[in-house]
Amino acid sequence: MSELYKIMLTAAFTILGGVIIYTLGQIIAKFFIEPIHKQLMCIGKISDSLIFYANQYSNPGSGMPDEMDKVQRILRQQASLLVSKTHVIKWYGFFEIFKFVPKRIAISEASRELIGLSNSIHEGRSDFNTARVKNIKKALNIKF
Repeated sequence: MSELYKIMLTAAFTILGGVIIYTLGQIIAKFFIEPIHKQLMCIGKISDSLIFYANQYSNPGSGMPDEMDKVQRILRQQASLLVSKTHVIKWYGFFEIFKFVPKRIAISEASRELIGLSNSIHEGRSDFNTARVKNIKKALNIKF
């Protein structure tokens, strides 16, 4: 083999290896890391809403109707986004085993409780809403 041939072969394998590693990295990022990150961002937004709108759900029916409608829509939207972001994650069971993501049953419970909280913004009982928030925080491992 000539020296030039060895150099060209080494360069070709280096480039091919780089392309394969880059492609695998992009696949892992797009199919696994980004969806998990989006789910975590959704959980963060839920945490923010639970803190920011505590005055609304702690005193059902006592706020301005427009503001209560807004909070109701936000909580319901976050419940549906949480479920949809969870369904996008490939191999969810695998990540669930290693506790990279919340359990599916916890996601369902948090979504159900968020919808219940949304439904009780205009009228409801503050003690029930407090219990709902406690269940959401437990299901999603939110601490505040």
